[in-house]
Amino acid sequence: MSDTLACHLEGRFRPSPAGLVRVGSGLVLDIRPLTAADAEALRSHVRALSVRSRHNRYLGGLNELGRSEIDRLLGGAGGTVFPLVADVVENGSRTMVGEAVYAIDHAAGSTEFALSVRDDWQGRGIGAALLGAIAVRAGRAGAGLLHGETLRGNEAMLALAAKVGAAEVRHRDDPRLIRIERRLEAAGFALAA
Repeated sequence: MSDTLACHLEGRFRPSPAGLVRVGSGLVLDIRPLTAADAEALRSHVRALSVRSRHNRYLGGLNELGRSEIDRLLGGAGGTVFPLVADVVENGSRTMVGEAVYAIDHAAGSTEFALSVRDDWQGRGIGAALLGAIAVRAGRAGAGLLHGETLRGNEAMLALAAKVGAAEVRHRDDPRLIRIERRLEAAGFALAA
């Protein structure tokens, strides 16, 4: 089975205790929770995204993250919203190349996600690694469904969704959007402790 997300869950890309993962392109990533020390790097990451990538990630126009949004992310929204960053680790230095946010809905048994990868780092497995890290965390929290929303024209996210076996579902409220869903308890998605 060539299911990239399943590979993340089966251990091929599972984060080590130190949070380091090696993706198929050979990059070593540190996928870890966002900290207050990362606030300016996250703002720089978002500013460095192309207009199209920011539009795709935030489903509309956005030039940069405001202080209130960073505070919301760092505050954890009462323990249900979790931001992650992906740093490339090379020669002892770090470069933030991706970010993701996931929100767990314990009552629904689902986890919503959104992510971005810097334009000049796309196509190297970083988005799949972030999605795999979210899937592991969501599964451990008891979620059975991973889902997100994307614009119909977001070809990169739709390709990533297809790559990990996610279904495209008609969005019930907005014809500009597609909902992508992936069951976590499907075959090949057993989570090891």
